Amino acid sequence: MTLEQRNVRDYGTDDDDSLDTAAIQAALDDCAGEGGEVYLPPGTYRSAPLRVGDDTTLRLANGAELRFVEDFTEFPTVESRWEGWDQDGFHPCLHVADASNVTITGEGVIDGGGSYWWEFVSLPPEQYPSELAERLEEIRRGNQQDEVSTFTVRPPLLQIDGCENVTVSGVTLRNSPFWNTHVVYSEDVTIHDVSIQNPPDAPNGDGIDIDSSRFVRVSDTHIDAGDDAICLKSGKDEEGREVGRPTENVVVTNCTVEHGHGGVVIGSETAGDVRHVTVTNCTFTDTDRGIRIKSKRGRGGTVEDLRFDTIVMRRVACPFVINGYYQTDIDSDPEPVTEATPNVRNVDFHHITAEEVESAAFLAGLPERRFESISFTDVDIDATRPFDASDLSPAMAKGYDQRHGVFCKSLGSVSFNDVRVTVPDGGGTPLTAEASSTVVLDGFEAQSDEGPAVEADGVEHLRIGGCVAPEDGEPFAHVRDEGDGESSVLLAGNYGDMAEAVVPVQPEPVER
Repeated sequence: MTLEQRNVRDYGTDDDDSLDTAAIQAALDDCAGEGGEVYLPPGTYRSAPLRVGDDTTLRLANGAELRFVEDFTEFPTVESRWEGWDQDGFHPCLHVADASNVTITGEGVIDGGGSYWWEFVSLPPEQYPSELAERLEEIRRGNQQDEVSTFTVRPPLLQIDGCENVTVSGVTLRNSPFWNTHVVYSEDVTIHDVSIQNPPDAPNGDGIDIDSSRFVRVSDTHIDAGDDAICLKSGKDEEGREVGRPTENVVVTNCTVEHGHGGVVIGSETAGDVRHVTVTNCTFTDTDRGIRIKSKRGRGGTVEDLRFDTIVMRRVACPFVINGYYQTDIDSDPEPVTEATPNVRNVDFHHITAEEVESAAFLAGLPERRFESISFTDVDIDATRPFDASDLSPAMAKGYDQRHGVFCKSLGSVSFNDVRVTVPDGGGTPLTAEASSTVVLDGFEAQSDEGPAVEADGVEHLRIGGCVAPEDGEPFAHVRDEGDGESSVLLAGNYGDMAEAVVPVQPEPVER
């Protein structure tokens, strides 16, 4: 079936500097509910925010560029979800809201004019134009704020809000004022063969944020981000738990990521749960982290049933992060478990290579709720890149103490099957595990110039199999039981005299 095409030129778009908003919106309104295609032929179009309705295809030809105006007064206030809370903000540049059967496609460019908005982020509020300051005060009067909120009411470039059956393909989405593409409260969304371009220093310049949505597919897409490249969220704290809409059934495949804070990130807004996620056949280059799961006390929610398979990472600060202490102190005492206590379980990393990274992995649950069933299989980590503590959060930097290896703490169970970790000379222990229930090593190989391959401190059950005992009589593992005598070590199917290579170490005396 051929779609009825509405050429925006027929609606009165101009080649001068005047805005084309009225003409483009009229074409979109004519399509909404009736079906058809709005066509932007080659050329440059300047517009205030636009809204796309039901049964509409928006097609940008090769050579077409839709530029959104750099003027906050053209952006009305709308209700949406911003950083995990339902509240007011500036109208998204391109807004697909409460619509179904929508396609945004073509070979053209959609540009959010982000640099105009980014300048405000670096300014103290007293230097804002008076009209903007008044507007922000009005918007924020009923909004929630916390320690991580910034000038978050900047508009996203593309927001798909409360929608069903939406496809974005072929286009280039660049220079977003805030998040580039925000999929919220939606289902059956496909993002395919898209180029997302934000400068590495773009504030809050996320690539794709999938927020309390389900059945989402991201494929064959290139993302150059100023923050998290692909981020999964489900609401923040008590409100997020009350809304209770998970992000689930998400597939990311054949994507390439460069720059930004993380390749695939989950959280920190986890209140409504994130589950059933598969990420395959991707590459992450020059990102701060590779795969990152972050939450903290107060968020609540469960992150579960995630599989990361066939991924190559290069020049990242830390390829694997699971952090229950987002922006908080890793050495805090246990607290009572409540609905506000987050949980992470059933996370599988398989067939992954990480080269030229600084630190192999940071995996930290909570002492009152140890994160469960974390597994690494056929993973090769070359953590020989010079260490820069500024690349890591305070919790991670404190936990690492500038070590390059894998660091585990407060885990219920974690396994390393056919895993190889290389650290540089003087780079510390390849694997350190603290205050955890079960740690399984099956074919764990460590390349280190000094000390044991493994330091286990307060690990209740340590299982070592398929590993090679050092030939020079040096220890393979140091095991501390914190003086309670409850640590157990099971050896099976190793090579060499592993019994002699696993060395009990007395805990340091406690000063009283």
